[in-house]
Amino acid sequence: MSDEDEFSIAVGRRYTQEHLWFHLISGPNDDHEEYKIGVSDFVRIEFGKILKVTLPNITDASEFMISSDDEHSDEEDIMSKDDEKEDAGALGELSTDDNLVGLQCEFETLNILAPIACSVMSMNGEIENNPHYVNRDAYGDGWFVIIRVHDGFDFDDLLSSEDYVDYLAEL
Repeated sequence: MSDEDEFSIAVGRRYTQEHLWFHLISGPNDDHEEYKIGVSDFVRIEFGKILKVTLPNITDASEFMISSDDEHSDEEDIMSKDDEKEDAGALGELSTDDNLVGLQCEFETLNILAPIACSVMSMNGEIENNPHYVNRDAYGDGWFVIIRVHDGFDFDDLLSSEDYVDYLAEL
């Protein structure tokens, strides 16, 4: 295996089968759980260097997907007044049908859906201008979004780093 074929898996994070990592950033006394999300370094090896990152356009999700000419519905999600109070400071909402991130890689274009319903609290816009952060530091400067999860999410349901390595071995 050459140096270019090597990748790392961060310990202390949880993973999805779509190669996203979750890192808990809120404390035990916080009212809501917040997570920083990025993509595993494995994506760089499997699909080639990441050339372009597109984060969700919270104000108009219809223009989000990379290389998509499909027409999109004009329907908008409407939050109730209670949701607005609970998610004060949120940039917007994502459901499991919404795109979390678009990645244009050397060998393939990936549009990754949000794995859970959540409020987007912050986005790392720097990676849209500098996608090399994801290639160079996937678990640090290469993060995508910070989310606040909705009820029903269990961090322990995600793959541990050991389970994720086992999953990758089966691919």
